[in-house]
Amino acid sequence: MNKQEKPPKSTSVISDRLEYIRTSRGNEFTPRGVYFRTFSSWYAGDRLRRLPIGIRQFGMALRNWRVFWRPRKLEFRYMGDGFATKSRLQFLTDPTYVRSYNRMLVARGGPNDPGLHLRIHQALWIASVCKRLPGDFVECGTGRGMVMSAVLESLDEWEHLNKSVWLCDTFSPHSLNKLTGKNDESKAKSTNYAVSIESTRENFSQWSRINLVQGFLPESLDGVAIDKIAFLHLDLNFASAEQKVLRKLWPKITPGGMVLLDDFGTNELQNVAMVEVADEFGVQILTTGSAQGIIVKP
Repeated sequence: MNKQEKPPKSTSVISDRLEYIRTSRGNEFTPRGVYFRTFSSWYAGDRLRRLPIGIRQFGMALRNWRVFWRPRKLEFRYMGDGFATKSRLQFLTDPTYVRSYNRMLVARGGPNDPGLHLRIHQALWIASVCKRLPGDFVECGTGRGMVMSAVLESLDEWEHLNKSVWLCDTFSPHSLNKLTGKNDESKAKSTNYAVSIESTRENFSQWSRINLVQGFLPESLDGVAIDKIAFLHLDLNFASAEQKVLRKLWPKITPGGMVLLDDFGTNELQNVAMVEVADEFGVQILTTGSAQGIIVKP
């Protein structure tokens, strides 16, 4: 267990983030522009069927233009991370959410906002439910700690909860080999992957009961003293590894506990792999607008 009392050494990163926000203008998630539908229907209907043949076709073309082809303004109130909606997303102005999202940006440490608004909202919601259940929070594929930083920032009562956090990763900055699923030093470093285990540990130094587990999953879980799990966040970017980890940890998940799958709807191999495991467990996966998957253990 890596428990440290001192605050995180992220003053310069926070200053950069505040400067980034101060100099930004507008709202990148309010789209502007026009759209039209590529669909058409040449069914005449009762009214147009009464007209002569030539006029009838003209009327159907006019109706298609008015209903489908006519350019119109985009109707979305929000668009980002592959998700667009007309709905009002109240959480975007919630003070706890805003503070937690900005803490995610601090953990990322980069100059740009990756636009993970819905993903972070879902993680925070799951944590707000699972904090009442017995068991710890486990994250497999932590990287720099973006998601779990936001989660902990949202839990003002964390120090009084009888829980620990387990952060599992190789903590390597290099992208994965698509065949082996392991970090490949011949490949470029990813801005979403960890800089180092020391850097990730420092990011979490403001919270107690933080455990970093370094190594390839699921092998690195052998001998790790995780008793019960209330919230499991799975983000390994490799289908077979995610299958093995979920099968290994499923018996430890508390009834009512949740699994958040980061890439469920964005990667076909991971989608098929997770559905296969869910069928084994007799559960269904909820696909969200940002293509994440949520499993609730019965």
